[in-house]
Amino acid sequence: METTGKPKEIIGHLMVLSTIIIYSFNTNFMKILMPSWIGPHGLVLLRCTMMAAGFWLISLFLPTKGQAKPTRKDILMMMLGGVLGIGGNLLLYINGLNMTGPVDAFVIRTTQPIIVIGLAVLLLHASFNWYKAIGIILGLAGTVYVSITPHAGAVKDSVTGDVLIFVSSVFNALYLILIKPYTQKFNSVIVMRWMSLAAMIITFPFGIHQVLNAPIFTSVAPTHIWLELGFTLVFSTMLAYFLSLKALVYITPFVESAYIYLLPITGAIVSIAIGLQKFSWHDPIALVLIVIGFILINKKTKKQVKELRVQS
Repeated sequence: METTGKPKEIIGHLMVLSTIIIYSFNTNFMKILMPSWIGPHGLVLLRCTMMAAGFWLISLFLPTKGQAKPTRKDILMMMLGGVLGIGGNLLLYINGLNMTGPVDAFVIRTTQPIIVIGLAVLLLHASFNWYKAIGIILGLAGTVYVSITPHAGAVKDSVTGDVLIFVSSVFNALYLILIKPYTQKFNSVIVMRWMSLAAMIITFPFGIHQVLNAPIFTSVAPTHIWLELGFTLVFSTMLAYFLSLKALVYITPFVESAYIYLLPITGAIVSIAIGLQKFSWHDPIALVLIVIGFILINKKTKKQVKELRVQS
């Protein structure tokens, strides 16, 4: 079992690492697109529509023999996952990004593993101790710190934008916990099909006006703008979401969330390279607070160490 499990885990890790690289570019590209070429709600609707059309089309070519058929309850739960993890998450995140800087967005996203643990304690009655309590407080402190310090570069200070990004991380953490069982039961394309449909439905009333009146469609846009939109719709929306979901087959939601700590590094390199945000010591300080919180949350008590020794 151990020898066959590790190669599968490596596949999951490579999938998540690929999504981190895609998101590092995508967040910066979306910052360039909004709001000059398309509004945030319109961009969300375009992404959800592209996702729904793509995965429903792909699902038509899937073999049905030997595949588990979702019940009505399964479909409703997968659609709820789409509302939380795709529709709601994107509406909050992209609106927040429209108000704040990309590096801030990357740093605040690193609270997601801490949120997953907090939700696991509340919803799944996971074990709780003082280390976890202090870790959660430090993680939240890092988020507050990066929100209240002045920004450097061509971005406005916006606590509102940072709060929206934090809430989007809560939505995404809920989604990871909720959808994990369904990635074990059904083909990932089927799960994405129902999630993306729900996301498109919930974002349609918010984004249709901005799509119809988007300057990118009503005026002549430069080639790089179309390439950036194409990257967002194909690589970030279709490929990254699919890889993120598929990775849950091989690794846990908590392990997948932990990869978010790479995002401030890879994302900041792209942001600074293209001139969207300048380097500031505030972001590394906030990231250190969050990482220390993450380490404390994972610190095992003496009792837990003894239990592990007994089990082994």
